[in-house]
Amino acid sequence: MGTALSSLTDEQLEAKFTDGDKDGSGALDAFELKGILEATLEGRTFGTEQIVDLMKKYDVNGDGVLGLEEFKNLAKEAESLGSPAALPEDIYELSFASEKLGFSVKNDINDATLVVVSKVKDADLVGQITPDDEIYAINGVPIAHQNSINTHEALAAKVKTLTARPLHVAFKKKA
Repeated sequence: MGTALSSLTDEQLEAKFTDGDKDGSGALDAFELKGILEATLEGRTFGTEQIVDLMKKYDVNGDGVLGLEEFKNLAKEAESLGSPAALPEDIYELSFASEKLGFSVKNDINDATLVVVSKVKDADLVGQITPDDEIYAINGVPIAHQNSINTHEALAAKVKTLTARPLHVAFKKKA
């Protein structure tokens, strides 16, 4: 079993924070937060809604990322969270083992901040993924909460940094 975050010293938490800050920005985005939590609390997974809730609760300045002090506050109670909740009916998740995902994305024509499926390229995915379905989350991290991911180019750049496979993508069905 992993280490309880609440039992770590300030120096140990700072080291976890620094190690988890993969892009060197001085703050943790939701992808980095999920990585730290799951690496530290071995055997635990954090679902999309849990990550959303944690970011909303501890991102006190509302900038979409957690600074060191916000992370330290979160660490005091992170391991007490329950199991991830089931996804709502309008959301489905697929796993991708290879680097090529088999679909392309674009910005939604009605809401340019949403990234949606533009085309399903892999014949095996036809009928599983529908064009115009929203890219809701990647590896349990909701895209809508990531201020820096509001274009299909930004999403592609972020996905390239996620080297661990399989990659889990949650889609929200078009209304």
